[in-house]
Amino acid sequence: MVDDDVRSAPTLTEMMRRRAALSPDQQYFRLYDETVTYGRLWAQSGKYAAGLARAGVAPGDRICLIYPTCAEFFYTFFGALRLGAVPVPLYPTLGVETTAAIFRDSEAVAVATIGWFRAGVDESCALAANVRMVLEPPDLEIDAAPPPLAAATADDLAFLQYTSGSTGHPRGVMLTHLNVVSTIHFMAEAAGITVDDRVVSWLPLYHDMGLIGCAFTPPLSGTPIWLLPPDLRNPRQWLTLITEIRATFTVSPDFGYRNCVRNVRDTAGLDLGSLKAALSGAEPVRLSTIDAFESHFGLKRIISPCYGLAEATLAVAIWPRGVPLRLDPSGRFLSVGQPCRGVSVKILAPLDEGGGERAVGVEGEICVKSPGVMKGYYNNPAATAKVLMPGGWLRTGDLGFLDAQGFLFVTGRLKDLIILGGQNVVPADIEEVVDRVQGVRYSAAVGIDSERTGTQRLHVVAEVRSEDASPDDYHDLIREITGRVHRASGHRPARVILVRSSTIPKTSSGKIQHSRLVQMIQDDSLDERVVYGDD
Repeated sequence: MVDDDVRSAPTLTEMMRRRAALSPDQQYFRLYDETVTYGRLWAQSGKYAAGLARAGVAPGDRICLIYPTCAEFFYTFFGALRLGAVPVPLYPTLGVETTAAIFRDSEAVAVATIGWFRAGVDESCALAANVRMVLEPPDLEIDAAPPPLAAATADDLAFLQYTSGSTGHPRGVMLTHLNVVSTIHFMAEAAGITVDDRVVSWLPLYHDMGLIGCAFTPPLSGTPIWLLPPDLRNPRQWLTLITEIRATFTVSPDFGYRNCVRNVRDTAGLDLGSLKAALSGAEPVRLSTIDAFESHFGLKRIISPCYGLAEATLAVAIWPRGVPLRLDPSGRFLSVGQPCRGVSVKILAPLDEGGGERAVGVEGEICVKSPGVMKGYYNNPAATAKVLMPGGWLRTGDLGFLDAQGFLFVTGRLKDLIILGGQNVVPADIEEVVDRVQGVRYSAAVGIDSERTGTQRLHVVAEVRSEDASPDDYHDLIREITGRVHRASGHRPARVILVRSSTIPKTSSGKIQHSRLVQMIQDDSLDERVVYGDD
């Protein structure tokens, strides 16, 4: 068996089986000073498949996975695939009711978890009668012959990827083996990943960027991975690991790179010179963040913007390694690159404007066609019909435009646009200004409809660094935020609200849930987190 056999595998399961047969002693990933080889992954997943079968999980059943970043996640995931069951990786701290809603929506018969999440899982299971069993690693790792490998085809469902998106309403994205295998092929090509790379990731395994991008793409070429838990208290751990193993590739949302600049002031002992590429995606990519990170750590042309979404099995466009970045003529927007091989992009006018195709350079809704476009939302034909168009095109809900050379520029989220006096304002533009204010940890800008004015009013919510400052200090901070936003955008915020850290709602990938924040402001559920507000 050779690498070409691995690359020609029609399913994710078969790809991993072939990789384990070809490279049994090769590192798949290293985590907590423990190395898991491909051979060990395959052997352990066989035990877990036997454990699932003994517990009563059958081919076609959905099984929710609520794990931290750990080896058991991989054993359970591939154990389920080997059995022909459908794994459903979930965010461990979604909350009891939201988790129960996903249990019900996915029609899961079982939940696999680990000790310290068990209490919350049991509470959620009490609200989901369809869940028949909760399984932990001791229940799954049994010494028995693995069941026969399920005869999966490329069009069969590989797993459900639940995404809350910017709306806060989780939907199960149905991803087939073809979706996943096709995506990891063109992602590896676009990102330039080879067997000679060394990948470091702290991204959660329950999100597509961490799971498909960092955990499932490297095995295509046998590239070793080093994993860190996503709840990094100090981003220096990430940078230290890059330094220690001479990593060549890593990935993070924009906020991860910003946190490094803010919180890793002393760069002594850190050497990121081995990096050949560091992707930035999952939320708006800021040139200011890229410049600050590369300047702070002595790098050049390392961070590459990228764009994708769960409904397209992650990747749409990735900026190539080492190529100078590209701004649009206005200098406001950074290109995320040309579409990956096999991916097509077109820009359409909003439906209320006719939905026709936009000309070069004209902003509209980004629509994608690729082998990675999902099968649909699980058990939700109405939501599926809103985003999947005839011909296999996916409406992303994101705004952007293409230039004459086919480079894609992402400008915002269709539903998140703030309309002030008839002018469209992109929240990210306001947020970048506010995030630069000393004393602000993180911010979000939203528009709230005003019956009195007939338009929206700009609200800025800012998480503060110090939660015990004086009222005068908070008042000065609000005045500084208001002044900077007005000078930068021409719009004066109608309201600035200072809140405690971790108040602004985000998706599991770090995207701000603007519509949910609007709801929190309108129903006063934000109040208990406010440290100072000004109307």
